[in-house]
Amino acid sequence: NRIARTRRAVLAELEGLSPAQGAWREEDGMWNLQEVVEHLVLAERGGVHLIWEAANAWRAGAPVWAGESQNEGRTIEEIIAATWQPKEKAPPSAEPTGRWSLGSWAAQLRSCDAPLEDLARHLEGLPLHKVIYPHFLSGPLDALQRLDFIRFHMEYHLPQIRRIRAAVARAGIP
Repeated sequence: NRIARTRRAVLAELEGLSPAQGAWREEDGMWNLQEVVEHLVLAERGGVHLIWEAANAWRAGAPVWAGESQNEGRTIEEIIAATWQPKEKAPPSAEPTGRWSLGSWAAQLRSCDAPLEDLARHLEGLPLHKVIYPHFLSGPLDALQRLDFIRFHMEYHLPQIRRIRAAVARAGIP
């Protein structure tokens, strides 16, 4: 529910924007709106895939992560505060390509709810605190932490989306 609420907040910020507004770049080297949304979609799909694979490995008796986790019992906010530096770079798998329009990426973001519902069914009966797949920056995250990361990640990018949207409006992009 928290992921769905956050996704709706992101999508509400994108309502009514044109392809030109989505592609407008405030300055070189900064992501535009369509790239931010593409990044959110790629990151979420990748995260869901990793949780799925960790669940498969757990069921097969070969957990992805079998050791202790320094993140056990910590919230995703605590983990991020301890492991991220300012202006971290996205991993290559979540780096936007700039292809496709904002509308296309917004539709893809909207469609991320169904895989989460399927994942919930796939995780039934598993000890979610032991189904672990390491995050490239934050280390071992259990299934619940990874799911909360999806919500956190969208919330993390919401101010950026709002700032770019305001800059688009100031620039008068139709």
